[in-house]
Amino acid sequence: MATRADPPLPLARLRARGLLTEVRTADLRFGGAEVGAFLQAVMGLNLEASAIATLERHTEGWIAGLQLAALSLQGRTDVSAFLAAFSGSHRYVLDYLSDEVLARQPEQVQQFLLHTCLLERLSGPRCDAVTAQEGSQAMLEALERANLFVVALDDERRWYRYHHLFAEVLRSHLQQAEPTLLPVLHRRASSWYEQHALLVEAVQHALAVPDAELAARLIEPIALSTGFQGQLNTVLEWMNALPEALVRTRPRLCVYYAVLLLFTNQPEAAETRLQQAERGIEEGMPAEQAQAILGWVLDIRGDIALDHGDIPQAVSLAHHALELLPEAEVIPRTGALATTTRAYLVSGDVTSDSESEVAAAVAVIRPSGNQFSTVNSTCLLARLHILQGRLRQAAATYAQLVQVVPRPEVLQTAFSSIFYYFGLGDLLYEWNELDAAERHFLQGIAMVKETHTVEPFVAVLGYTTLARLEQARGNTREALATLDTLAHLAQQRHFPQRQVTQMAAVQAQIELAQGNLAAAIRWADASGLSTEDEDLPYPREGEYLVLARVRIAQALDDPSAPFLHDALHLLGRLQASAEAKARMGSALEILVLSALALEAQGNRMGALSTLERALELAAPEGYIRLFVDKGAPMLALLRLAKARSSVSGYVATLLSTFGEQHVSDLPLSSARPSTLAEPLTERERDVLRLLLEGASNREIARHLVLSVNTVKRHVYNLCGKLGVQSRAQAIVRARTRNLLQFTAPTPVPCKNHPPATPGADTVTSGSSK
Repeated sequence: MATRADPPLPLARLRARGLLTEVRTADLRFGGAEVGAFLQAVMGLNLEASAIATLERHTEGWIAGLQLAALSLQGRTDVSAFLAAFSGSHRYVLDYLSDEVLARQPEQVQQFLLHTCLLERLSGPRCDAVTAQEGSQAMLEALERANLFVVALDDERRWYRYHHLFAEVLRSHLQQAEPTLLPVLHRRASSWYEQHALLVEAVQHALAVPDAELAARLIEPIALSTGFQGQLNTVLEWMNALPEALVRTRPRLCVYYAVLLLFTNQPEAAETRLQQAERGIEEGMPAEQAQAILGWVLDIRGDIALDHGDIPQAVSLAHHALELLPEAEVIPRTGALATTTRAYLVSGDVTSDSESEVAAAVAVIRPSGNQFSTVNSTCLLARLHILQGRLRQAAATYAQLVQVVPRPEVLQTAFSSIFYYFGLGDLLYEWNELDAAERHFLQGIAMVKETHTVEPFVAVLGYTTLARLEQARGNTREALATLDTLAHLAQQRHFPQRQVTQMAAVQAQIELAQGNLAAAIRWADASGLSTEDEDLPYPREGEYLVLARVRIAQALDDPSAPFLHDALHLLGRLQASAEAKARMGSALEILVLSALALEAQGNRMGALSTLERALELAAPEGYIRLFVDKGAPMLALLRLAKARSSVSGYVATLLSTFGEQHVSDLPLSSARPSTLAEPLTERERDVLRLLLEGASNREIARHLVLSVNTVKRHVYNLCGKLGVQSRAQAIVRARTRNLLQFTAPTPVPCKNHPPATPGADTVTSGSSK
């Protein structure tokens, strides 16, 4: 039995007894593969998969609709344009559904269809309100039984919708037949939605009336919450649809408008709205309302300052905003409070007092429900722990954030979470968890691409640490490409100059690691920095540390110049500042560089003593890349330090991490050893001799009857002892120091290691065997 409508049979009883086989609309719809086959085999159309998917979506697998669309497509070359415009108003579809479906219905049914077609979802009460008549539920059930392009959305027969093409046909008919009724229907729909707290739908119907006053009243209380739930562009479209004169009379709407403009990277337009909000404060407005508007304005201007990288200005504005904002204004108060916690990023002060201030702010913000400020303030607290050198506490703070945020997808989608992914990625990198760190960086970068706003210092943190990670893996080209991407982002988003100079310093550091000392010197000369600068502001600390590394490297080429003296003088002043402000993370970096400088100066005891202090401080927190990123010179010092260190197990871990890298992946030496860190073994001398003759690893292996991997290990050890990065540099160093023509200098003796026997490491020139 074939019928459009359900036949007058006891279907429920037959169904319960298993005596009924039903083939309904859903069974007759074509799926993707069937649509493709139909279009190709029957209609003679060879379309791309994307075009087939678009047609399936528009027609919902309705075979007649597919055929009508295919008839229109035959002979066309502009397939994409046709599909983009294809709807129920297309003449073939419109004629078919009008003549074959709508015109055959009783007048009462036609009227119901036309008067409810503007609703996306249909229910009995909703349709009663729009049609101003009762009985809609029975009508919907009857339409479903008649298979009149009504789709049930649940099994309780409460919610329905019209087939998309049919709804468009109905709207076209309504516009032609009863144009004056449309505003009435939209107003009824808006009223019903508002009464049932469905304000997004209420706004859409108010704009369709159009009733700008009603729409503005409805938009105001939901603008931010709706925008921050992934509908920024939707809310902006609403606001753009309002008359300009009306917006200016509503100062609170102006400030919400400004917020959304700011988060879509339109700071100038946001400032214009803020000025309109200030002008919109009327005489006679209650003082608390006026203060709230002004507080909002200051808070948003602080956010604009953050986007421009002007943290001091942002903090100042946030403090003023807090003085004005009433306690009831939770969103701007918590936002301003989160901004004030950034003060340490300028001062570099992470003492216990600063930590207490940030922790107190986080404690206030978390219960507020402001997810954006919760993520930001918690990440700022974790970053403070990083600067304190408390990596494990930072990890615990990040873990708390995961527990505080109600749903995992919030962290995965909210643009404020960029800070979380970049900050945690930076921590994981330090712990040498490179794969996990990379995943976090890539997640953050994906979010940067999707959003229009990101704090400059957060972007610089993420991209530069990813570049260092790629360099650590030996992928210099990828590291430099990452920095190029950051430079493009900085130009596109108008990053301040201070962030641009930080990026240049990291690039110089990578060039230095690759042995391009000339490029690093050019950066140093152009940076405007000097080891004698009277003021060493914390925001430029990273650049000064790169400058120290460049000076240490220069000493390798010109031992007579005062580079090491200058570097140690600079590092000493930076160390005093870091320790005074409790930045033990900075202090550790400075100690490590100081140890390398002292070793290059020939002060091995001083170098080992300084290194030991760094090791003792770093061991409890599990620092890895702090040492490993310094390359072969640090490897040599760690070998010497292992036997005498109070944390020898930690040193062994560091040495093991060095062993995971191929020698060609190690950063270039930035120190000039005055003596060999360890004497060469007999086999290492054999390998070095063949290296000097230009032999490859495979040729060396054949000469010495070794495996190629064993040869690589000997080359690796040679580079560590010579304080260089690669075999080419090892050759240069060996020739410069005539290592195969005289006895190697005797290592500095210590209690458990007597001096080497004179002549034990004498190497004479000879055959290549």
